Formats: sequence, structure tokens, C-alpha cells
Amino acid sequence: MAATTKKLDYGDVPPRASSSRALRTEVLPSSGSSYNMNQTIIFDLPSNVSNTFWDAQSSYVRLNIKNNNSGAAFTFEGGGFPTCIRRIEMLLGGQTLCSIDSYNVLYQMMLDLDTSAQFRDNAGKVLFGADKTPVGESIADNATLQVCFPLALTPIVQSSKYWPLFGREPLRIRIELDTAERGLVGAATSAQVLIDEVALVMYQLELGQDVMAQVASNSGGMMRLAMPSYQHHQATLAATASSVATTLGFSMSSLNRILVAQRLQEVTPADITIGNRSSIGLTQANVKIGGQQYPQISVKDRNDNGAEVFAEALVSQRALLSWGHDSSVQNSLGFASATKEPTGNDANNCGSFLIEIDLESQRVDAGSLVAGINCIGQVVQFESTYDAGATAAHVLDIFGEHTIMAQLDLQSLTWAIAV
Repeated sequence: MAATTKKLDYGDVPPRASSSRALRTEVLPSSGSSYNMNQTIIFDLPSNVSNTFWDAQSSYVRLNIKNNNSGAAFTFEGGGFPTCIRRIEMLLGGQTLCSIDSYNVLYQMMLDLDTSAQFRDNAGKVLFGADKTPVGESIADNATLQVCFPLALTPIVQSSKYWPLFGREPLRIRIELDTAERGLVGAATSAQVLIDEVALVMYQLELGQDVMAQVASNSGGMMRLAMPSYQHHQATLAATASSVATTLGFSMSSLNRILVAQRLQEVTPADITIGNRSSIGLTQANVKIGGQQYPQISVKDRNDNGAEVFAEALVSQRALLSWGHDSSVQNSLGFASATKEPTGNDANNCGSFLIEIDLESQRVDAGSLVAGINCIGQVVQFESTYDAGATAAHVLDIFGEHTIMAQLDLQSLTWAIAV
């Protein structure tokens, strides 16, 4: 046990516990009780709940996934069950808080960048079937596995503040599952994957009236939550093509960074589809916003080494000098790989290459990011070139991280959202 620090300031005493309590509840889907792949799970969260907030970072989705007589085992990809999720949407009344398309691709990229092999092979394996390799937990024919996973990368989970549940408009969460052919490894069809006993396990913070009055007073009549979110654009690199110049259609007041995954377009059920990312012999990449190039000197991959591309990704993650930073990216799997277009037919032929371009100009002492680029009304383009034409067609999943603002008026209890 750690030693206790002694001091002589007898007037320094901890405050009494505030009038509050934590509540653990379960929300069942409003869209049914059982699902197959390529279907949508919908949760409608409570609203008009006095003095109550949602602790999204402590909440998770729990479900059972069964191999429903496919005749053989099927396997998760290395990120576990979340790689089966094609899109997550959060709807607030008639407004869209977020709609993250190709969520599973973004999730696998961030998991590779920000988690260790030890986490994926231990806690991640138990929670949601992850693994330190590109291939995760296997589910035998007629066997069932229970998984629990947080809604990582969604705005409310990434917010530094609790989400108020006393607004008039209810929050709806839509989780669209991908097809079995894309989200899983094996020959199972979407209809042969059964998902049931689904629930959103919610932790809520209920404040006493005195504490709630103080929180409302300090908020000045308006509760504001600034949160990061993602928009998605997909482009195509045709076989034999050696460059891409695509207009992204992003329009937001604070574009913070761009993330790019390059994946084989062809989908083979027995292969790794979501987490297999190619380098394709990238030579350089950049973003143009209103005709201005970012970064001013393009990110380059010299001699297929990958070091500069990975360094720029760590700069964007604010982790270049964090030598204790955990990452699952391996030198032999996509970065500096002899195979520029890995097939994904097994764990040894799967790439982890990715491109990340930082668009932030400032940081505060605590490490928070501020001052992204306002691209409203401007043309945003991604450009990349390659040392030779691709041997197979690829899709480029391009994500723009941006800041959104949700505001709750404490008089009308209505929400307003600004992007």
C-alpha cells in the first residue's frame, strides 16, 4: 500500500458528499428483440427525467451473438464485435447529432493506433472478442458468445461532460449492422448470425435539487457540450490508377484532422475486409481546403518505409513523444510491408497502413485540441499519388474529425446543434 502524506493544515478537510446517486439501468431496443446481420438496432433513451445525466463513458451495449447453424465456425476481425457495425447514428428530436458511416473501418483504425496488443488479447478479448492479431474470437457452429462494448468514438462518449436527460427531445441511437460477408471472417450469411438479449446498460447520475440548482446557475441558462465527431466520404482508386483527387463535401466550422484507410474493393467472405488496409505504394498525400494545401509540404512515404506517414499520424494523435503510447500497428503488417496490397486471406496477409493529417494549429496545456479549420463554403479535397498503378481496385474511406456543439436551453428544455 502507498504511504499516506502527512501535513499540518488541519483546516484542509474534504467536503461532505454532495446530494447525488449513480443509477444502473437497462434500455431495451425499441426495434425488436432479435436481429441478424445487416439489420438495425434502435435504442430510445429516456427524456424529461428531472435532475438526471447520462454517464456515457461508463455505459455499454450488451448482447449475445450466436452462430445459428452455419455449418462451420465464423470469426470476428481483430477488433471484435464492433467491426460488425456499419453505421452509428444519434438523433435528437428532428436533428442529427451524428451519423458515422463506415464506423467499423474508423473503429479498427483507431484501435490499431491507440491500443496495445496486451489490451486486445486480454480485456478486449473478454469484453468484445478482440485479439492482438487481425483475426479475433471464433464462434463455433451453434455456439453463443456474449459481448459488451462501449459506443467508442461517438460524440457523447468523447464529451468531457455528462449528457443531460431532462431535455424535452429524446435521444435515439441507431446501430446499423454490416453484412456477415464484410463484418465477419467465414462463410456464414447474414441470416445465419443471430443477435439477441440486446440491452444498453446505462449509468445515470441523479443530482439532489440543491446541487442541480447550483449546476444550472453556473451554466448561465444554457448547457453547452462541445464534442468531436466524424463525417465520412468514400472514394475509389481503380485498378492501374496511380493517383486520387476527390472532393470530400465536408462543411463544418472546425475540421480537426483527416484519416484515410485504403482497402481492397472486392469483398470475399473468408477474408479480412474491414481491418485490412493497403499502402498501395503511396508516395505522397495532402488535403486542400479552399485551394490552400495542408500540410504545406505533403506527407510522403519514402521507399515504402512508412515511417514518415506513421510519424504524422502520431503528431495528430499528440503521441509522437509519448514513448509509452500503446499501438497495435506492426512493422510487418502494412507499414514497411513488402506487400503493398495484402490480400487479407489470413492474419499474416493483412495490412495496418493508414494516413492521418493534422489540421489543428494550437494546443492548450492540458492537451485539448482547439482551432481547427473552418471549411464552411470551401471546397475540401484529398489528394494522393502512388509509385505505380494499383493492381486491384481499392476504396478509400476518408474521415473528417470535426467539433460539434450541442446546447440545451434550460428555460425551454430544447436542444440546438451546430456543426
